[in-house]
Amino acid sequence: MKKTIVVIVFLCVSFIISGCLSIAQKRKTLKTTPMKEVELKDVELESERKQFLQFRKRSGFFLKNSVKLSNNINFFTANSASKFESLLGIAKTIFNTVIFPDFGKNILIIIAEKPSVTPRNIAVNQIYMRKNDIYVEYEIKEQESDKGYFVQNLGVFEVQKPTVVLNVYFVNKDNKALVVPFGSRHDKSPSDVSDMLANYTGVYKGVFPAARNGKIFTELNLKPDYSYTLRQEYLSAGGRAFESAGKWYLSVDISSFILNKNKDLIFYFINKNAIEKLSNTCERLESDNYVLKK
Repeated sequence: MKKTIVVIVFLCVSFIISGCLSIAQKRKTLKTTPMKEVELKDVELESERKQFLQFRKRSGFFLKNSVKLSNNINFFTANSASKFESLLGIAKTIFNTVIFPDFGKNILIIIAEKPSVTPRNIAVNQIYMRKNDIYVEYEIKEQESDKGYFVQNLGVFEVQKPTVVLNVYFVNKDNKALVVPFGSRHDKSPSDVSDMLANYTGVYKGVFPAARNGKIFTELNLKPDYSYTLRQEYLSAGGRAFESAGKWYLSVDISSFILNKNKDLIFYFINKNAIEKLSNTCERLESDNYVLKK
């Protein structure tokens, strides 16, 4: 999809199926699940239980200088516009025309090497699903060049979005893989949909701040059939109460959910017994006053 852009503003508008969460500096941080290396057996790679995903290599992007490259080869995923903005910039063209991903339909897989005087071609041979994980089989080959300056070797691949993604396995030619948690997952996120429905649903309660130093008692009943009821009552003399009901929708990475497709009612799973209301741009709020507990 082509768009001409004067000022690029990335909004988190595809949260329902994208699972966006951008954590700005000085905001809360999460204890993320560490990346791990595994060696895959041939039987795993040759399994017929693969669901191949369509993908294409994208150009015109560059990795931002603020992105830390801890290893010689680095792996990232982007499942929302805000995540994209934190990782990549778009190269300017003479017509100032750019093509940016449709995060309602796709996600980005990013492979980046540290800058080098040796240009390399980063290629992906195939991408497929096994259960709720994505497998990316990639190769990095040197290219002949007489360049004497540092270049950024970068591969950006747009992949059709699955319904649920927990991890991404980046598999090299030796069948060794680095496992990267997808999206905004952390070590206390639901392990799968069944775990989420069994252990993360229930009645959550708490008090949210309101205008003019007021407070709102909030009770959310998150039900396993993907319905909910929400009751909010102002804690003041003659305070009014409001009730609503509807459906709730999981993010792709099962780390968060949204009520009735309303971007003002987005919640993040802190653990099995606590959820946190996010801002309408899918950011974690600086205060602990937006947490509901069972």
